[in-house]
Amino acid sequence: MNDFLQLTANGLFRGMSYAAMGAGLALILGVTGRFHFSYSLTYTIAPLAAFAVASWAKLPFWPAAAAGVLAAIALSIAIEVFIYRPVSARAGANSLLAVLVSSLGFSIFGVAILQLLLGTGSVPFYGPELSSVDLGPIIFTNFDVLQAISALVLVIGLALLLARTPLGRSIKATRSNPPLAAVLGINTRRINIVVFGIGGLITGVCAIWYGLQYTVEPTMGDRVIIYSFVVAFLAGTRTSPLRALVVGVALGLLEQWASLLLSAQWSQTAVFAVLVVYLVVLSTRGGWRNWFPARRLPTRPAAN
Repeated sequence: MNDFLQLTANGLFRGMSYAAMGAGLALILGVTGRFHFSYSLTYTIAPLAAFAVASWAKLPFWPAAAAGVLAAIALSIAIEVFIYRPVSARAGANSLLAVLVSSLGFSIFGVAILQLLLGTGSVPFYGPELSSVDLGPIIFTNFDVLQAISALVLVIGLALLLARTPLGRSIKATRSNPPLAAVLGINTRRINIVVFGIGGLITGVCAIWYGLQYTVEPTMGDRVIIYSFVVAFLAGTRTSPLRALVVGVALGLLEQWASLLLSAQWSQTAVFAVLVVYLVVLSTRGGWRNWFPARRLPTRPAAN
């Protein structure tokens, strides 16, 4: 029972981060239609940029962390403006596949450059003092609490932005029907930039806390991108970000509870299995009726 309670707490804290990352990726997918695999690169660049600023400029943690988040925002916008948009314009009808390949290629290229510059190991990243909190059998840190609060604020803030502001209404209009939104006077190109900026903000904040808790390395975004896609697909790309909050926490709990029965590697695989099952069910929705044709009832002769 003690292990179960500890894993439940871990799942709640991790699930909040998964929820925020998934909500940001779902927004990008829903509005722009880009399969943004370079989301993992913007996640990685935030703590690395914060580390560089803190080391070279001798800045305290909070200004360095802000610089790291700004670097993630700038990189996310630059990917849309200088890579996705030109590739999509030239690819025409094959723009979806072209952007997907470009995103994968740029992410691999970016990680290789970071490994060439920094090596394959981790870099030291320090910030506020780490402290632990004991609640009976449950132990967690102040970083866990701050990460969960930050993720909750990001998801709720995104939901309020979409529901209560003119910018949010423009984003939802572009997400629903981009050509009609353009006819109504909405600058869809600018909306795409705003959406990528929001995605960069979310990845930057989540990555800073992760780097403080665990490690900062060029490949730290590889697993996160998969979890983000799982949350985005399960929560939906055209729904409220609050739904991603529920899905992210559920996946975090599933990942941790699975470790009671499975090894760490297979517990992560359980999360991917959920996505596979969901996609299979979604693709065969209604198809089971073809496997079991309805039995015809005998007809009665008409009465004379």
